[in-house]
Amino acid sequence: MNEEEKLEVKQIAMNLPADERAIVYLKYWLGMGLKHIAQTLSMELYDVKVTHAKALSLMREELLKLKSA
Repeated sequence: MNEEEKLEVKQIAMNLPADERAIVYLKYWLGMGLKHIAQTLSMELYDVKVTHAKALSLMREELLKLKSA
């Protein structure tokens, strides 16, 4: 991934809803595991997994929009 693509991903991540953004940040920028994220955010692991999957789906959709534009 080149620098421009990294910037696009960061910008997309910053536009996520707060809970999704927090999980993406903790996982990909700080390298935390989902169990640790659940503990840190006082969330159930299942909820973290669902929110993480939703965030990735939204990010994927936005990246596809950028690539097709």
